[in-house]
Amino acid sequence: MTDGAADPGAADAQAGGGADAAPSAVDADGALRLIDVEAAPPGTYGELEPAHPPLIDAQGRVRLSFSRIDTYQNCPRKFRYAYIDRLPGRPGPHLSFGSSIHGALEAFYDRKLPECPSEEDLLGFLYEAWDSTGFAELPREEQLSFYRHAQDVLRRFHQRAAPRYRLPADTEAWFELPVDFEATVVGSIDRVDVDEDGGLHVIDYKTNRKVKNRERVAKSLQLSIYALACRHLYGALPRTVSLDFVVPGVEVRVDVEDLDLEAARRAVLDTAAAVRAEHYEPTPNPLCDWCDFRALCPAWESTDGGPALGEAVDEARRLRRRLHHEVRALRELEDGVRRLAGELSDAESDGRPGAASGA
Repeated sequence: MTDGAADPGAADAQAGGGADAAPSAVDADGALRLIDVEAAPPGTYGELEPAHPPLIDAQGRVRLSFSRIDTYQNCPRKFRYAYIDRLPGRPGPHLSFGSSIHGALEAFYDRKLPECPSEEDLLGFLYEAWDSTGFAELPREEQLSFYRHAQDVLRRFHQRAAPRYRLPADTEAWFELPVDFEATVVGSIDRVDVDEDGGLHVIDYKTNRKVKNRERVAKSLQLSIYALACRHLYGALPRTVSLDFVVPGVEVRVDVEDLDLEAARRAVLDTAAAVRAEHYEPTPNPLCDWCDFRALCPAWESTDGGPALGEAVDEARRLRRRLHHEVRALRELEDGVRRLAGELSDAESDGRPGAASGA
């Protein structure tokens, strides 16, 4: 990818605009013209620009997820940096490890035939799902250590799951759950099992080492949201919800009656109200030492913001270069389609079926 793709004059000529033309930023079909994105004032791209404030959808609801609510409850300021200002976070090995395990387990259960995949198959799914982004700055031996650890975790999972393996009702079940007229909670449930009587069971995988006890699992906001989402998707609450701690190999299950679904609903609405009111005060807590945005936070003495802002600027430049590249590719493809369509039309008019092939 090169910056040469971002030549505004060449793009305007390719799109049909002459030297004296004043091309609009958007074609009739809604495709971007390749213009100087950085210099374009707000509104240049019409309907392709954000039409609503951050996190507010077209129906006026605040768009949330469990992770967004959890972030807000821990620190509203971090929520603002991550989801309102859209500052990029740094990928880490533990996040990549977790996403890799999740990807392998999704493939393990997302099958057409009821036979249990072999242990070798499961390790192959890990290879295909391995997310290396969080390991880029680690020495090779440390990267291999994480990968071998993931293999061991999945071998133990296979020993536990194979004797009772059955196809689930769904994996990575995406939901968009409206809560009153104030919020929409989005997310995906790792696995939804169905028993012999048609009862549903929600399972969420966790890749941290510590196992929560049954009382803490029953208080899980995430599982309460997933239970409500299950009812929204399938018309019935699940009979049980559980956290499967795949690293130690322990699944903790609770009955849905043990959940406080009304408390979950209130947490969603309270977060939505705070977002509308733009309440983003910093809340120092033990997680601050690992926060990607600490250098920006007014709760701490050192707030030069250099690293965090620098990464945001770099990400903006990367997205801009990608935009230029993709619009250029779009224009070239459109030109090719027009040429071929014209040749086919000419051939049909002349009664020469093979003329368009260049023979």
